[in-house]
Amino acid sequence: MVMMTLIIVAVLITGYLLMSTVQINHINRAAVAMFCGVIVWILYILKAGDFLQLMHPEEYASYQASHEIKGLTVGSFVSQNLMTHYIIEACNVILFLIATNTILEVMSNNGVFDSLLKWLRMKSGKRFLWTLTIITFVISANVDNLTTTVLMMSIMGKLVSNHRQKVIYACAILIAANLGGAFTVIGDMTSLMLWVRGVVTASSFAAGLFLPCFVTLCMFNFLLSSLIHGRVETYSSIRSYRGDDSLLAPWQKSVMLVMGIVGLWSIPTFSFITHFPPFLGAMCVLAVIWVLEGAFTFRMNGNIFFVRRDYIRNTEFIGSQLILYYIGISLGVGALKECGALDAAREFLTQYIHNVYAYGAITGLLSCVVDNIPFVMSGMNLFELNSTPDTVLNGNYWQMLSYCSAIGGCLLYVGTLAGHAVVEVENVRLAWYWRHIVWRVAVAWAVGMFVFWLTH
Repeated sequence: MVMMTLIIVAVLITGYLLMSTVQINHINRAAVAMFCGVIVWILYILKAGDFLQLMHPEEYASYQASHEIKGLTVGSFVSQNLMTHYIIEACNVILFLIATNTILEVMSNNGVFDSLLKWLRMKSGKRFLWTLTIITFVISANVDNLTTTVLMMSIMGKLVSNHRQKVIYACAILIAANLGGAFTVIGDMTSLMLWVRGVVTASSFAAGLFLPCFVTLCMFNFLLSSLIHGRVETYSSIRSYRGDDSLLAPWQKSVMLVMGIVGLWSIPTFSFITHFPPFLGAMCVLAVIWVLEGAFTFRMNGNIFFVRRDYIRNTEFIGSQLILYYIGISLGVGALKECGALDAAREFLTQYIHNVYAYGAITGLLSCVVDNIPFVMSGMNLFELNSTPDTVLNGNYWQMLSYCSAIGGCLLYVGTLAGHAVVEVENVRLAWYWRHIVWRVAVAWAVGMFVFWLTH
């Protein structure tokens, strides 16, 4: 049984390394995640009887007693009581992301964000940096950071013509989006997972992490400003912007923007009052936005006249591959939990480290090498709710897990899906990122950790 556990761990580590080096090996990360997720459960089933006796002795004995055909109880118990649990939890997150991404798509296709081009037209490079990152920080708090990164990269790409400036601002967008998403339960897949699991509440989570995240962003911007000199080099065609490239009137765009933001921020309240999964609230908001769009475009008799924005077409980041990737990761972490590997890791950490800040630092450093999603998912399954003073509802452990995975994943851009998006769009070289960005992220992270310690 120990040997099988080690094999499962080795398969997952190999898969995570392949997914983090996709820019080198060019292997589809969703394919690797799905393959590893299935393989580890096949390996698990070979020793399922021993694993079940270790992890679920009472539940498995009860299940066996209620079934006459003993030979079928192992596989059926695993599929019905273990594997299904992780798939359902993953689907709750996926359905929420589908709804929120569609909300942003509808708003973008109707020109709701076109005014950002006008707001961002400025000469000062440093002023542009702060304006761009603050807008990104705010949007990412309302929509997941991956979608926000792709949206803001598209807007920035329409304005800035100089490649070096594009790379610098793209890195700033990445940091701002990750930090903005980290302090709300709807702004990042990792924080959303914590909320769906029920270990944090929306208001307390945001109150605890807003200041550390915002201070981290400000420190990073201050350090990054030394790379920016003079004016922003923009495309000359931007000067002809009239603000009328959508068929909706300005007031209609404003109404749709307000309804979208209010709707997204009302999802936690909806979930708290009804005790329904968050994705139901997100779908309700999407339905309202669609009805509103239909009312505004009724006289146009269809949507074939609308200008389609290009950022949402990149299904590599926000389409079916992301869904399959997340399900594969969920299956892999589930097998890691059920074979007892995470319990052994918890015992080691509790005995030899037992410090929430050290847990956060370890999570962040590991997230910079491998995507932060599997590490946050593993961290969620590492400790049970109320098992320690730091793992109570809204405890420091859960907040540190979200914050450190977000900023730690930015140490190397391979640590987040948003980072992969930045690399694909702007072709950021790892050597350049290492020389100019890594140390600035590390300093900002240390300052944010200090602020977290002061406020907690």
